[in-house]
Amino acid sequence: MSVLCLAVTLVCLLSISSNTSYSATSVSAIFGASSSITTNNNFLTYQDNTLGIKIDYPAGWIHELHAGGLVTFLPSLEVGNTNTSPAGLGITVEHLKSKNIALSEITKIQIKNLTQNHPDFRPQESTDFRLAGNMAYKIVFTATDSMKHERKAMQIWTVNGDKAYLITYKAEPGQYSKYLPIIQKMVDSFQFTK
Repeated sequence: MSVLCLAVTLVCLLSISSNTSYSATSVSAIFGASSSITTNNNFLTYQDNTLGIKIDYPAGWIHELHAGGLVTFLPSLEVGNTNTSPAGLGITVEHLKSKNIALSEITKIQIKNLTQNHPDFRPQESTDFRLAGNMAYKIVFTATDSMKHERKAMQIWTVNGDKAYLITYKAEPGQYSKYLPIIQKMVDSFQFTK
C-alpha cells in the first residue's frame, strides 16, 4: 500500500505549478519541528530535520513547505509572466511501511504510473544514479502537466531506510537547459540528515 501512495505522490509532483495556490507553512506548524536556512556563496542551505534533508538553493529562489512532506524551490517569475514559474524543483519524502522495498520495484511502478497518467509521456533518458551516496534512479522525459503546460522533467528517486525520496525538476521545454546547471548544483548538494 505504501508503494502505491509513493507512486501517486511521484505522479502528483509532476503537476506542481506556481499558479496553483499554495500557502507556505512553517515546518514547525506542520510537524512540530524546525527547519533552518544558512548562506553559502549566492546559495542558501535549506535543512529540514523532520524530513531528514539538506539542500542548497539559489538565494533569489522561493522555497515553500507543503503538507505531505513536499518542499518546493521556485525561481522568481520572469518579466511578463505572472502565472507560471519557468522552472522548479520539488522534493517529496514518503514514509514506507517496510525497509524491504527495492528501488527497482518503486522504479517499475513510477514508470508505469507516468505512462498511464500522461498519455504524451516521452522518456528521453533513464539511468541508475547516485544521490547523496545512495543508489537512485533518474529519468528525463516530457509530458503535459495538470495545468496543460508541456514540461520537460527530470525525476530522481531513492530509498534511505524506511523513507523514499523523490526530487523532481520540471521546466518549460525551452527553459530546461537554462536552469539545468543550477538544478544539478542543487542535486549535488542534497544530503540526508538522518
